[in-house]
Amino acid sequence: MDLQTFLALSAASFAAVVIGQMVITESHRVPGTGRMFVLLSLVILVAVAGYWLLPEVYGYLTVLALALVYAPGLLMLKAQRETIAGRSISAARLSSLAVLLQPDRATRYTAALFSAVALPTPHERVEALAAMRSTVAGPESLMLELQILRQQGDWPGMVDFLRSHSMPLVGDAVLFPIRALGETGQLDALVQTYAAHRTTLGRSRVPLMIMLAFCGKVDAVAALLPTLSILPPVVKAFWHATALQAAGRFDEARHLLETFDPAALTDIQREMIAGRLTRPVVEAAPLLSPAVAQQLDMMAMRAGRDAPLRQADWRHTPLTYLLILANCMMFGVEVFSGDSQDTQTLYNLGALWPPDVIHGHQWWRLVSAMFLHAGPEHLISNMFALWVLGRFVEIGLGTWRMAVVYGVGGLISMAGVVGLTAAGLTEPNLLVGASGAIFALLGAIALQRLTDFLATRTVADRRNLSMVGLVLVLQAGIDLALPQISFTAHLIGLLAGIALGWVLKRR
Repeated sequence: MDLQTFLALSAASFAAVVIGQMVITESHRVPGTGRMFVLLSLVILVAVAGYWLLPEVYGYLTVLALALVYAPGLLMLKAQRETIAGRSISAARLSSLAVLLQPDRATRYTAALFSAVALPTPHERVEALAAMRSTVAGPESLMLELQILRQQGDWPGMVDFLRSHSMPLVGDAVLFPIRALGETGQLDALVQTYAAHRTTLGRSRVPLMIMLAFCGKVDAVAALLPTLSILPPVVKAFWHATALQAAGRFDEARHLLETFDPAALTDIQREMIAGRLTRPVVEAAPLLSPAVAQQLDMMAMRAGRDAPLRQADWRHTPLTYLLILANCMMFGVEVFSGDSQDTQTLYNLGALWPPDVIHGHQWWRLVSAMFLHAGPEHLISNMFALWVLGRFVEIGLGTWRMAVVYGVGGLISMAGVVGLTAAGLTEPNLLVGASGAIFALLGAIALQRLTDFLATRTVADRRNLSMVGLVLVLQAGIDLALPQISFTAHLIGLLAGIALGWVLKRR
């Protein structure tokens, strides 16, 4: 696969997966996301048109189109997270940069909002926000009023405002009613509001953490906080203390909040901690109805189960990183030995040539071929897939079980190709790459996601299952379109992964 094809396929496939997710979860109907749906469709159109009109550079053009679509949104998302973390000045700078890339009215309004929130005192912030009233209308004006109430700390007023106004709650805007309902002790309404709008939250876990904190789910909050790298330690301590107070552990909460030196905090952080110390949240258990409490327990269980996947660095998933290192080292040997795309070099280093295994009994090639790659694009795509899938499988099944899925699944994939060749069902081809083993990981993930969905039937599990399904469909299309990729090896690896995942999960 040449570089242009690799870049175009990668960017267009990413756009197609996101579009598929939007359709399956119906998030494309949420106000403001229709534009993203159109832009991502244009990315795919650039890839297709570029293939016919500008084959020399169509990969670069597709990647550039995807970057232009996502850059302003990513900057705004980062600005939003900086605001949540209490770094308002940084948020204002990021939003100003987004305006340079996408100077439409909505982006300019959002940047002005971030700039107003970055002012030093609550009075200045409220004045700046109030001055924007004449420039907005519709949903934007409602969001502006909520921001003003937030800066005033008027949580009861915010609850009353939300009850009398119907507005689309998109993304982290759900933080407004969640925070207001939690601060005022209306916990049944809080849980129901989160459940009603969690399909619009995407991958954001901050609203979930806040909801669980107000409901006193200390263990789930403690599991989630390490995954929220956007939050500084003082903000994490604030929400941990909130969960402790809601669980009735007031002395522990006070001790946690009093460990911070006020002189080392920002004005907003000092106000936040002082408010929680003087006005602690009420104990949650007596305020929750039995039905909502049961629903809450399910959310807390899922949060605790999935949290380790969000912080899977090399210490939590050593095998994944060791496998990536081994593949990269073997690629270095390929380059040192000659050309990584030269068939003779690959053969000499252990590529799988089925006749040699069938007639020459060179069974070691089943293993050595799994660590060789034909060119940097092949290596990069496989190592990225291994980095994504390997961590999920290693956290979900454990290091040794992941080793079984990867090693045995890869061997079955290679051996399956040899067996089909020996039976005369396929023509012999020189085979290299970790794709068969990686597809075994994908099979194990698919089984886990299907099991989760059948057990819970939740929207989040449906989203996870649909993502795996979309990846499988797209990869099958790519395999069939490119003769360099062994569809047979991938399919055998996938089926082996499903079978191994089933056996290991039962054990």
